[in-house]
Amino acid sequence: MSMAEEIETKFAVEAFEPVREALAGVGAERLSRRFEENVVLDTSDGELRRREILLRLRRDASAKVTLKLPASAPAGQGLKVRQEIETEVADLDALQAVFFHLGYRPFLRYEKVRETWRLGPTLICLDELPFGLFLEIEGPADAIPGVAARLGLAMDAALADTYHALYRRHLAACHLPPADSFVFDADTRQALLADLSES
Repeated sequence: MSMAEEIETKFAVEAFEPVREALAGVGAERLSRRFEENVVLDTSDGELRRREILLRLRRDASAKVTLKLPASAPAGQGLKVRQEIETEVADLDALQAVFFHLGYRPFLRYEKVRETWRLGPTLICLDELPFGLFLEIEGPADAIPGVAARLGLAMDAALADTYHALYRRHLAACHLPPADSFVFDADTRQALLADLSES
């Protein structure tokens, strides 16, 4: 089975409205806005983390399993490159049970609202997480800097970290104890789901 190469970068943003205006101004197409629930699996001794492998189950409008492996070549400035296999599954709970019996347990859970746009060969995602707002650009390495510039973003502000790493950094900056999972509180989650059902 062949793997796709995933190339992406992130930017922390203060608000989404200026970004939406910029996206509309350059002719980007809005594709979707969805609530995501993610579970990252690992062995009890953290074998996958040590090998820089991500095994993730995601539920949004569909259910997917994703395997991400380290890149075979270094990334450019501010870019994260991974090898990826992703596929939809009919029964995510059954698949998680299979992984459980193979020794893979939930390591962390995280939630976000993801709004996806397309501009040329790139996908732009506006991600609302419990600890901040981020813009993610995914596509060919030579296209990402140009798209960022068109949106008024400088590559020297680009982030190649995972959301888990950014969350840990956020906790440290706020002098809070380390944690792995980041999910919305019940009231915020309910409000987000209600907003999505109306949009």
